[in-house]
Amino acid sequence: MKTCCIFPRQLRIGTVPIALIVGHVSPVYGQELPLQAAQHRDENGEQARRSQKAVTVTLTYTSDTNADVDGGGRRGTAYLQRLGAIADADFEQLVAWRGATFHGSMQAIQGTGLSTSRVDNLLTVSGIEAAPALRMFNLWVEQKLGGAASVRVGQFTAGQEFAIAPTANFFVNSSFGWPGSFALDLPGGGPSYPIAVPAVRLAASGAAGRTTFRTALFAANPTGRDRRGLAGWRFRGKPLAIAEFVRSAGGKDPAWTVVAGGWWNFAPAADLRLPAGTSHSANRAVYLIGDVRIRPKLRGFVRLTLAPEDRNPVARYLDAGITAKGLLKARPDDILGLAVATAWIAPALRPNASGAELAFEASYQLAVHGTLSLQPNVQWIVHPVSPDALAGPAPRQGNALVIGLRTALRL
Repeated sequence: MKTCCIFPRQLRIGTVPIALIVGHVSPVYGQELPLQAAQHRDENGEQARRSQKAVTVTLTYTSDTNADVDGGGRRGTAYLQRLGAIADADFEQLVAWRGATFHGSMQAIQGTGLSTSRVDNLLTVSGIEAAPALRMFNLWVEQKLGGAASVRVGQFTAGQEFAIAPTANFFVNSSFGWPGSFALDLPGGGPSYPIAVPAVRLAASGAAGRTTFRTALFAANPTGRDRRGLAGWRFRGKPLAIAEFVRSAGGKDPAWTVVAGGWWNFAPAADLRLPAGTSHSANRAVYLIGDVRIRPKLRGFVRLTLAPEDRNPVARYLDAGITAKGLLKARPDDILGLAVATAWIAPALRPNASGAELAFEASYQLAVHGTLSLQPNVQWIVHPVSPDALAGPAPRQGNALVIGLRTALRL
């Protein structure tokens, strides 16, 4: 997603100019940066590429107010918010380090998520749902290698670049960002929001940017790492490797993009079919993504993940959706989106759970102002599966109807 800087204000600390960017939060298609979910927006160094300043600072606020109005574990409301501070620096301007950029961010998460407190399901209703904490999130340096490759070293997540469908990231349900299958199959949810882990990533692009290959190696299970994000540089345990190949029509707004990728987790994975203590030496998954511009303001996506069903709670996962921008002439920046995600539960766990959980979402994003957007949404969770059902017998609940409002502000 390209953020349109409409009210740039320059500050100075000594001789270093700092740009405090007021950005347009509504997605702007036809630009070089893809639409991103609230938990990752501007967390992939976008500001360093957009700005001509040595240092760029962005302040963000995202909140979700959700209500379970029917079904699920129990009815009721939940409110959570995420405050973020993001800093990007061009090291070439700061210290004459050619081709290097820096990115760092902190986040403060407060409130309670509806999936945890009310719905009791797997495909989390809100993409910003996480345990309350003040946490260092990203902290990395990226170095260009020639004109078409780069290496990144530091602390970050896989969900910023890998297994992402740009159009899917418009939606509020967390599964449309980092796939719900990976969040359930990988230890601790894998290297994804809200915990970044030590990692190294290499990326290279072909001529005209139509072909890209990226691969990364992430530190072990993020569970148990310091909740403040300041003591996570521990390398005990076996790592996770992930790689993907991207092919697109090229240009700033490709007519189509296809992604094929997969991950390999070197840590042992328990066999779901056999007694406790029986495990496999490693785990793996593959994924395919298609993202297409159907018309100038109409986009669609489909994403599929596959993993061995003998060691993964969600062996198959599929999501798909469509977004339309500017349906109303008076509201050219508003976006309407419809999507569905399906997580098929592994056969060994089906005595405790339904065969699949589905999440339908309808969202409408209102571009209220250049710095503010509101996104009312409705989600219907079909056959919700309690996380407890992945470990043993758990009560089953009825389909849940959820209504919500996302507020996004950036300064």
